[in-house]
Amino acid sequence: MKLTLPKTLSAVLFLAIGLTAGIAVGTKLHADEKGEILGINHIAIVAEDFEKSVSYYRDTLGFPLAIEYKDDKGNPAFSYFQVSKSTFIELVPATANRPAGLEHFGLETSGTESLLAHLRELGLDINGPRISTLTGIHIGTTKDLDGVNIEFIGTVPGSVHRKAIDDWDLK
Repeated sequence: MKLTLPKTLSAVLFLAIGLTAGIAVGTKLHADEKGEILGINHIAIVAEDFEKSVSYYRDTLGFPLAIEYKDDKGNPAFSYFQVSKSTFIELVPATANRPAGLEHFGLETSGTESLLAHLRELGLDINGPRISTLTGIHIGTTKDLDGVNIEFIGTVPGSVHRKAIDDWDLK
């Protein structure tokens, strides 16, 4: 049986490979006072049929569900599937204001606040830093030259992302 990947997943995998290669080749920011980009933490996909997509990533591809949040009415807000120890696919339900497709990608950082300040000095339009009240991560955002949303996140101790990463070796 041949496994055919949906266009969105193919694009996401292509983006992840390209970003990982780019970071590994030398775009990594060094020096503690500037913070550091450690790698890709997650890629966020907005799903037209959320439950079908959950089944696809969990049951077909075999990625464990690591993080799940529901809204006040019990509807899915977002779910994270753990691809590797520190890499996730974030799945978000589509809405009238949030169409299906690639939503953003997240880069894991050390010294998130310092990194964001350094990126501001370089002229980037940065939102944040802030601490997510849901997940506990330190986060800042920007857009790349083509309008793609980028998150810079610190998976600090106590954050749900850090817990999933730390629990990976226990599985």
